[in-house]
Amino acid sequence: MTFNLYVLQNQWIVATLLAGIALMLLFCLTYSAMWRPKEEEKKAEEIEVKGAGSFLRAFIAVVPWAIILVSLASAAYTITSLVLRSLMPPNW
Repeated sequence: MTFNLYVLQNQWIVATLLAGIALMLLFCLTYSAMWRPKEEEKKAEEIEVKGAGSFLRAFIAVVPWAIILVSLASAAYTITSLVLRSLMPPNW
């Protein structure tokens, strides 16, 4: 019994395997590049945390502004929503 694989007959199998290998290589390279320390992170590692002020400076140096603003807006919405709902409880 032989394994007959004709490239022209089963070209979709070969194309799928090549695309899968390319995507896996791209994923592995992106993953390794994503976790490599950046320049800001290298600077942030030099900061010694000895209190609230230095913690805030180190936190701002590492975390992007977009994530900080979204977190603050989410916390503000949660607090105001809870306060408004507690002022008007449901009428059952």
